[in-house]
Amino acid sequence: MAVKRYLLDTHLIYWWMTADARLGKATRRIIAKSDIVVSTASIWEMVLKSAKGKLPLPQGAITEQLQAQGFVLLPILPRHIEAVRSLMCAHQDPFDRLLIAQAQDEKLTLLTRDAPILELGLADVAKG
Repeated sequence: MAVKRYLLDTHLIYWWMTADARLGKATRRIIAKSDIVVSTASIWEMVLKSAKGKLPLPQGAITEQLQAQGFVLLPILPRHIEAVRSLMCAHQDPFDRLLIAQAQDEKLTLLTRDAPILELGLADVAKG
């Protein structure tokens, strides 16, 4: 059986990096046993929130820390941006829309705890 490949939503990455209890044991197990992909959009989102004082980040390079965990970094490609244009959902957050489009384009399952995303009922989205 092939290992499941997940694209993590930004909040799950942050909770993983900071050992936040909100992540939960089941989600930790999924992350530990799966191929995990992290979008550069999530890194960008965390850096922007950190600059506004909304999200304290650990010292050091985020990308290096994520790669050290064995996570694969997914760049934002022009085709991902084009995929956002044809995304058939009402979700308005630009980072979330890009993550949904990337997951669909790369044939990944987006793992999230974001209720508005989960309520869309998309086949390639799972609750984390």
